[in-house]
Amino acid sequence: MKKIRIAAVILSAALLVTGCTLNKEEKQNELKETAIENIGAGEYEEALTNLNEALKEAGGTVTEREVDICYYKGAVQYLLADTAGAIDTYSGLILYDENDASAYYLRGSLYLKEKESDLALKDYKKAVKVSNNDYELYIQIYENLNALDYRDEGLEFLNLALEIEGNSANQLLWRGRIYLILEQYEAAEKVLKSAVEKGNAEANIYLAQAYRGNGDEDSASEVLSTFANEAAATSVGLQVLGDIYMEDGNYEEAYKAYEKALSLEEVSNKKQLWKNEIGALEYMGDFSKALETANEFIAEYPSDTDVIKELIFLNTRV
Repeated sequence: MKKIRIAAVILSAALLVTGCTLNKEEKQNELKETAIENIGAGEYEEALTNLNEALKEAGGTVTEREVDICYYKGAVQYLLADTAGAIDTYSGLILYDENDASAYYLRGSLYLKEKESDLALKDYKKAVKVSNNDYELYIQIYENLNALDYRDEGLEFLNLALEIEGNSANQLLWRGRIYLILEQYEAAEKVLKSAVEKGNAEANIYLAQAYRGNGDEDSASEVLSTFANEAAATSVGLQVLGDIYMEDGNYEEAYKAYEKALSLEEVSNKKQLWKNEIGALEYMGDFSKALETANEFIAEYPSDTDVIKELIFLNTRV
């Protein structure tokens, strides 16, 4: 009912003030863009002020534009170490959309940071409930919990992910990655071979890890060598090639592979390529370029906590 009432208010406002709508949108976009520039310059207080002003321009209506601004606001509050404020912002997003998995995940991560493990687990469980086929979400939750010594709780989420039904190439890839985390190398090898057979190029790098886990270094080297020589000119193939270079410590070649992938006409994995680029640039010691890339990334993906953390780190290096 709340959403219906909000929709009615939006519709009424649109009918009454059609001539003003564009100006309000332009003002909001201008304030948001200024806030993004503030974030890049480390001016978080100024960014927060501009984001709050942008929200005021909404005039009581809620659209995807306001939701997007709220995600930026939560990120900036996190950067300002205002955990309580960020939690309130994500709570507002959840109040607006009770099926927003990202908001549950982000709020849960903040609760975990504050050692409110019960609240964190409650939010994490809600996140995977409303986005129950997102393998990456399960792995991110595990990594967060494991990093703060909640490994057993984290393992529960990995085991839940293994219960997801389906045998597509992508599902087999993710299942194999989970088996690798669990150090169940034989199971990982089996599903990753199937993923490769079904045409998932990215599975090669994880298959090599499974071989290594089983002590078969020759097979691991053969897989990597074959893939490096035959990598198709696809964004996914080049990402895997870049990942191979990263593992070998050849960061410049990794960066070139990611750049080439992003320059293709069809890029199906832009978000991950961008994140990988940031990592490669950091290892290369090019913190200025890494910061520039991170700012471009966060402008498009404001709810990505990994890159928000990288922004904090990079602003201490530039």
